[in-house]
Amino acid sequence: MSESSPPNPTLDEAFIAGVRRLLEEGRREELARQLADLHPSDVADLLDDFSTDEKVALFSVLEADDAADVLVETDAETREDIIESVQPEKLRTALAELEPDEAADVIGELEPDEAADALAGLEDRDEIEQLLEYPPDTAGGLMTTEFVTLPAGATTREAIEQARGASETTHRNYLYVTDADSHPIGRLPIEKLVFSSPDTPVGDLMETDVHPVPTDMDREQVAEIVRRYDLLAIPVVDPASAAVKGIITVDNILDAADEEAAEDMYRLAGTGATDPLHQPILQRAMLRLPWLLITLVPGFLVGQIMRWLGYDPGGTTALLLFVPVMIEMAGNVSLQSSTIMVRGIATGDVRTSRTGSILANEMGVAILVGVACGLVSGAVGYIFFGRDIGFAVVIASSMLCGILSAAVTGTLIPLACTRVGVDPALASGPFVTSLNDITGTLIYLGLGAQLLHLFD
Repeated sequence: MSESSPPNPTLDEAFIAGVRRLLEEGRREELARQLADLHPSDVADLLDDFSTDEKVALFSVLEADDAADVLVETDAETREDIIESVQPEKLRTALAELEPDEAADVIGELEPDEAADALAGLEDRDEIEQLLEYPPDTAGGLMTTEFVTLPAGATTREAIEQARGASETTHRNYLYVTDADSHPIGRLPIEKLVFSSPDTPVGDLMETDVHPVPTDMDREQVAEIVRRYDLLAIPVVDPASAAVKGIITVDNILDAADEEAAEDMYRLAGTGATDPLHQPILQRAMLRLPWLLITLVPGFLVGQIMRWLGYDPGGTTALLLFVPVMIEMAGNVSLQSSTIMVRGIATGDVRTSRTGSILANEMGVAILVGVACGLVSGAVGYIFFGRDIGFAVVIASSMLCGILSAAVTGTLIPLACTRVGVDPALASGPFVTSLNDITGTLIYLGLGAQLLHLFD
C-alpha cells in the first residue's frame, strides 16, 4: 500500500458510495486499485461502513501483504468477522506476511481451535507460540523476537553484515550488544555503524543505558520508561535469567499507551469497555449497567433524606422525591454516551456517514439499561410508597424515557459541536449537562404526572 498516503484520506460518503458501487458490480480489479491507494489503517476504518459479507469481499481483493497490514489495524469485532468468514488459505497467507508479534496479537484473539488452524503451516509458528504465552498487557505480550544481537568483540564490519543478513521485518534502529550469557550490556544505534571505521569494536561504540525490562512488567510501566529516556526500542529480558528475549519498539509502545489512555477514559465514564463503538449492544449494556445501578443508591438516599426532613408529599407531588435520582441517572448515561462520542471523533471512528448506526446502537444500549434501572426504581417506589403498582409503573416508565433522552443528547451534542466547528471535548460537557437537566425534568415530571392521572 502507498506509504505516502495521507493519514486521513477522504473517506466521505461519496467515496464510500463509490466503493460500494464497485463492490456490487463485481469490479474487483478496479476495487483493488482503489484500496491499494489507501493506508492500511484507512482501509480498516473503511470496513466499518460495510456489512460482514461486504467486509470479507473487500478484504479478499487485497494483496497478501496489504491484507496482513489491514488485519492488524482492524478492531477486534471486524477482525473476528473476517477470520470467521474469509477463506482459510487467504487468512494463512495474510498471517504469513506479519511479524511474529503482530501475528501473535491476531491469533491471540481467536478461539483455541481457530488459533490452531491459523498456526498450522506458519514459518514462525514456534516464535508465535512463545509470544502467545505472555499476557497481552505485559512487556512479553508487546515484544517482538525480530531483532539483532552482537557480541561485544564484534567489529563494525561484522555488525553491518549481521544486520544485512536479518529478515526484512527485523528492527534495526538499535543493534543490541550482549555478553556470553545473553545479558544486554549495550545498544548500538545504526547510524554509528555507518560513520565508524569497519574495524572498530562495537564495544567502543555502544551506549550502555539499555534499560531492560522483564517480560512480566505491565505495559504502562514500560511506556513510562520509554517516554522518560526517549528510546526507540527497549530490550525485554527473562525475569529469572536476565537473558534478552525480545525487544519492544516505539510504535508498539505508542499503540499500548493509546489503548491505556482510552481504557482509563472509558472507565472514568463508567463504560468499562476498551472499544465500546465496536462491541455488541448487549455486551456494552452489561458493562455499563453495574456502575449505573450503584449510582442509583445515592439518588434514592437523597429522596429518603427529604422524607426524614419532613417533606413527604402524596399524589402527584410524590414524584418530586425521585427527581434527584432521575437527573443523576440521566447525567451518568449522557456522560457515558458523550465520552464515547468525543473519543470516537478524536480517533476518526465517528464520521457523519455512521451517525445513524451509532445513534441506533446507543439507543439499543439505553433501552436495555433503562429497562433494568426502571425496574429497580419502580420496585423502590412500590415498596416505599404504599405498594401502589400505578406509582411504580410511573417511576419505571419515566426512568426509561429519561435514560433514552439522555443517550440521544449525549450522542448528538458532540456531533453537533463538531459540525459547527466547536471542540466537542470542551463544549459537550456544559451543553449535555444543561440540556439533560431541562429535558430530564420535563420528561419525568410531565410524563409522570400524566401517567399518575391515568392510573388514578
